[in-house]
Amino acid sequence: MYSIELFPTSVRNSAVGLVRQAGVLGGVVAPMLVALGRERSYWSFGVFGLAVGCLGLFVTCLPETKGRRLSDTMEDEEEAAVVFDSDDGDLLD
Repeated sequence: MYSIELFPTSVRNSAVGLVRQAGVLGGVVAPMLVALGRERSYWSFGVFGLAVGCLGLFVTCLPETKGRRLSDTMEDEEEAAVVFDSDDGDLLD
């Protein structure tokens, strides 16, 4: 998964910066949770298990970007979004 594919050009730098900062924050917090887990194991197992479970559910909501061109503006991204028709369950472009 490349996070750069999810954002249009107009906001790509800011969005990728936020994704990178989330990764850095996770890298800082993870060793602290492991150290805390040595005293009380439910902390590390609980937090890591909750994170993996939530992220697993979140990944199912991400759009498929294979074969799509990268959008230049937010308007292009909104036009390219797939709309779900709740009446008959068909996907419309």
